[in-house]
Amino acid sequence: MQKDKLKTQISQRSDGMWIVDAKLSAVRIGLQDKEFVKRGHNTDYKLWVTCFVAKTKNACVDWLRDNMAMLDKRSQKYSVNVRQHKESTN
Repeated sequence: MQKDKLKTQISQRSDGMWIVDAKLSAVRIGLQDKEFVKRGHNTDYKLWVTCFVAKTKNACVDWLRDNMAMLDKRSQKYSVNVRQHKESTN
């Protein structure tokens, strides 16, 4: 299975603040129940989420560098192998 590449962006809001957005897994950030995905009722999806807000772009770059591993884990789509699916439906 190929790992999805983490997608992030840093942009400035209309009020002058800077934000870090990342495309994250709905299951891994708690918006969707993983048990429903295990049973085949839903599939995981990714959505853009604002993860950090700061006064400067440099602060956002520093935060992103320090939190890349955490974001990378939360960006991976939740999937179920055949054995897990069989165990959850029995």
